[in-house]
Amino acid sequence: MSNVADPISPQCVIADDLRASRELLRSWIAECGYACTTTANGEDAWDAVKRLQPQLIVTDIEMPVASGLDLLCSLRHHRSEQLKSIPVIVISSLQDDDIRSFVQSAGGTVFLTKPLDKIRTQQVVQRLDQVASVANRDFQYTVHEQPWPNKRISPTLRRLYREVQENGPKFS
Repeated sequence: MSNVADPISPQCVIADDLRASRELLRSWIAECGYACTTTANGEDAWDAVKRLQPQLIVTDIEMPVASGLDLLCSLRHHRSEQLKSIPVIVISSLQDDDIRSFVQSAGGTVFLTKPLDKIRTQQVVQRLDQVASVANRDFQYTVHEQPWPNKRISPTLRRLYREVQENGPKFS
């Protein structure tokens, strides 16, 4: 884990297994006034989230140790309303027909496709920052229901979804 920043600023936890992507996101989001902590996988991100209680999370989907879907599932099932309601920007280079609605059904607040664009990323961060009512308390995760039965979803995304579906929240 690196780049643990000023606790007075709003906190953001960034999880991406690609160092260049983490560092780029850290610099862009820091320009929006956030103190950023970067992690290389969902498990380290979970530890940072529990310790920092951030106002924003940015996570890649496919990572080693624990995926972004593991992180989302754990957040949205946690007993803490504060953790449940943290906005999550999900990023991925996976190309699928309906990945945006899949990410939303999995608990993501916003989905951004890689390669990321600085202006678009900062606009999303600023919009989430301005909308104080952004919360995911009403999110309903149904493990028995596949949210995209007739869509072409990548084998990787299907595998990660199936793992979350079968195992439930990875962290508590």
